[in-house]
Amino acid sequence: MKYDLTVLVPGIREPLWQRLYDSIDKAFRLSWEMVIIGPYKPSEELLSKENVQYIEDWGTPIRSQQIGLTQARGDWITWAADDGEYYPDSLDVGFAKLSDDNMDYKSLVMGKYYEGSEGKTNPGMAGNDYYRLSFHHGNDFKYLPQEALMLNVGIVSKKLLHEVGGWDCQFEVCPLSYNDLAVRLQRHGVKFIVQNEMMYHCSHMPGHEGDHGPIHDGQTLHDAPLFAKMYNDESIVERICIPLDNWKNAPEFWTRRFGEAPQEV
Repeated sequence: MKYDLTVLVPGIREPLWQRLYDSIDKAFRLSWEMVIIGPYKPSEELLSKENVQYIEDWGTPIRSQQIGLTQARGDWITWAADDGEYYPDSLDVGFAKLSDDNMDYKSLVMGKYYEGSEGKTNPGMAGNDYYRLSFHHGNDFKYLPQEALMLNVGIVSKKLLHEVGGWDCQFEVCPLSYNDLAVRLQRHGVKFIVQNEMMYHCSHMPGHEGDHGPIHDGQTLHDAPLFAKMYNDESIVERICIPLDNWKNAPEFWTRRFGEAPQEV
């Protein structure tokens, strides 16, 4: 079955998935599916729903999300952390902006989001400046276009994501891989339509708080040096499209979170 929208969810927090599912149902009135990719199976209640697809993967969050992209049945794609929720009607609002733009596959909606516990969110995230790469990176990298917008949350054509190869699974976790995709899309001539209404809310766990340790270390120890190396190299300017199956080059087992891979008997 085809859907209007696929929501990709690389996840490990199974108790939170029903809440996320319910929020999507309140955010989008057209047809949609939720694709959960990770090591742990959803509940039987979720698995019984025809619009829930589960793919087992023990790799990094970005590898898992990329695998989900290859199996998505929706014409348009969004993605969510499993500790998040969509605001009511927010995906409808984004989809309407695409309709107003005549659903050109080289247009996308960039969503805004809040991060943190309710009542303690950063009010600056409602403004436009927060969503510019220069707000976060300044002039740190020689070949990072400072006028470029972020794409941590959004609605993007599956055709377009396949065309540019999706996310680069050299990265382990989300933020810098999302920045890299955003830059490649803008260099590809894609039109970013900003949705000023908040699309999404997720928790914020700094450092090693809770189960965030592997995410924190993946970004600071691996992704940040990789991003710096890539965006201080002039060749990055020509890098737009990458192989869609680049996930095959990432480790099948993310030892940073799951420990040593089990040995085959």
